[in-house]
Amino acid sequence: MILNLDVIEENVNRIKEKLKDPKVVVPPVPIVPHKADIDEDEPEENSSHPQDTRFIKKCYKYLRKLGYVDSQYQFSEQFLNKNKYYFGMVLCESRHPSLDALHNLLRNISGLNDGLAKSLYLDRLYEEGEKIIAQRLFRYF
Repeated sequence: MILNLDVIEENVNRIKEKLKDPKVVVPPVPIVPHKADIDEDEPEENSSHPQDTRFIKKCYKYLRKLGYVDSQYQFSEQFLNKNKYYFGMVLCESRHPSLDALHNLLRNISGLNDGLAKSLYLDRLYEEGEKIIAQRLFRYF
């Protein structure tokens, strides 16, 4: 493919002239902050969910962002070791996930080590999950 620089320069000049026209209003570019991590202090959109449900939802979002899962079905089967509808049911009914599902999630997260930044955040998720499991277990004593 051969590029005609004269045509490109002409198009760029024409665009510049249009932008100088006071009638043309260019909307501002939305400023979207770049987040390498999911901010833990950020309030959840639905705080009616129990803490452990919010935790597995946070794990799902992060694992999806990293490309480990593509859907809630896949997350339920590969990380929670449950049937494909389990995660959706927990979210819809605002239920506590089972201790078994939380344990499976932590075990499967601990097996992921792709890079330093990813593993640091995954370690934080693992520690948070351990605390949640401990709190749930202490209720029985």
